[in-house]
Amino acid sequence: MSTQSTPPKRTPPKAPPKQTADTPPGQKPMGVIGITLVGLYLVLISVLILYGLLKIWPHPTPSGEARSDPQAASTPAPGASPSPAAAATSSPATNGRTALPDPETIYFVGGRFKASIYAETRLLLIVILAGGLGALMHALRSLYWYTGNREMVWSWVALYLLLPFAGAILAVIFYFVVRGGFFSPQASFEFTSPFGFAALSSLVGLFSTQATLKLKEVAETIFTKPGAGADAKTQEVITTSEASQPEPTVTSITPSDGPIAGNANVSIQGTGFADNLTVLIGNLPAIVISSTDTTIKATTPAASGPGVVDVEVSNPNGKKATLAGGYTYVADTNVNNNDNGGRNGST
Repeated sequence: MSTQSTPPKRTPPKAPPKQTADTPPGQKPMGVIGITLVGLYLVLISVLILYGLLKIWPHPTPSGEARSDPQAASTPAPGASPSPAAAATSSPATNGRTALPDPETIYFVGGRFKASIYAETRLLLIVILAGGLGALMHALRSLYWYTGNREMVWSWVALYLLLPFAGAILAVIFYFVVRGGFFSPQASFEFTSPFGFAALSSLVGLFSTQATLKLKEVAETIFTKPGAGADAKTQEVITTSEASQPEPTVTSITPSDGPIAGNANVSIQGTGFADNLTVLIGNLPAIVISSTDTTIKATTPAASGPGVVDVEVSNPNGKKATLAGGYTYVADTNVNNNDNGGRNGST
């Protein structure tokens, strides 16, 4: 008697999270059209910035390296006017350096547009474009990383649209700090290096988070450090130990319900809990009494009313885990909370 084997069950694909009133904006996954449009935007801005850098880059450079042209070195015939290259070679020099035209007329798009740009303005434009270019590299790398890992959501669009401008502005701030702090006020454009400022600006745009933290450290050495606000979430430097912390997980909370007045003792079970972690119950901070790698003892905060809320645990390195609907706030008369001394009259 033959038997027919049962085909293995296929696991259905994971459905995207349902949008509710409490769902954060932009959590919906981005489709192919959205990703393509963002990618085209970033590539187009990158091409424009590269074109702008090529057009405004100084030649000859401030170091005085003149354009090499064999015809310029040849002696013109008697009575003939010198060639344009020869005239450029014989332009005035300062301290042995070939002087740059100031201002210089630069032509764009085949001469359809032109602009007279001064030397100092040119250096500032190089800083702006290089900062935007570094930020675009960051955005492009982030786009293909999140797309490849299938974690691209709509909330990232604001970052990709604004990051090039943020990188350019941050590069200008660094330029002012470096130019004002390390160069003499009498130092003109000839005594600067466009390569150095372009490299610094590109790094500032590429690593805007680290650059912002460095500016914060510089400011705190000059100005008074302000106190943290009640709901402040400041950006801090992640140490090596914090970076190596595992991803936390939350499996359960005991008891799973409590009074809306709060002040109930709960025990949160999971893995990967680090020191100095924070616990949110219904987006409100709970008081952490003690914690180990797998257990957290905490006191619940007061709620505005009964309902089911999420329990979120965050490690100091920013990694977090959420137990959706893990805790329920109920009316005090319906709670049998033995951990708090028997509020229903039990002795």
